Amino acid sequence: MAAENRTSAEQQVLALAGVCQCVMLAQELARRGHAQPEPLRCALSSILILNEIDVDIALGGVEGVFAGLPDIGRRKPDPAAVERLRYMVALIDLQRRLRGEKEVAGELRSCLVSLRDNPIAEDPVLPETIKAFADIYTATVSALTPKIIVRGEQQYLKNTDTVSKVRAVLLAGVRSAYLFHEHGGRKWHLFLGRKKLAVLARALLESH
Repeated sequence: MAAENRTSAEQQVLALAGVCQCVMLAQELARRGHAQPEPLRCALSSILILNEIDVDIALGGVEGVFAGLPDIGRRKPDPAAVERLRYMVALIDLQRRLRGEKEVAGELRSCLVSLRDNPIAEDPVLPETIKAFADIYTATVSALTPKIIVRGEQQYLKNTDTVSKVRAVLLAGVRSAYLFHEHGGRKWHLFLGRKKLAVLARALLESH
């Protein structure tokens, strides 16, 4: 379904599912040292799709956020859901802060444009590309508050490749959070509008 045929609420849910997918990946990496390959590729692919607020193009629609949608639609949260919610709120706060920091936002955009023109960008999950994403995150977004502290097992959090992947998916999470905001999504929706988001998420999954 093209985005022009979607309601603003559906676009919000898909963008939020993108945020959720990224925090799930960050959580998996920090706790287990690896992440689901296809959701990782989808998340990282979205980073370099600039100037696009159509969620179906920017995030790949339902298929692109397929790991995140069930979490939004879950009737009973799993034990790790509280931590994921905290990360999601932090990413939404971070993109809001980024909107006010024009210099940092400009530097971020400049870095992403440069990377997009680099041949390594053709494959978002190449180690070189992931490191480039992580370096961009460190140089720009991570300088802002609130800083996101991802908790997990030290054996994985001391691994430089794993840490690079975590930073890369957090950068992707900021991208999805930006889209959530563009389509009218706000932090309070995660709390006061949770049931409506869950119903829409389940409907999107069932209709796919």
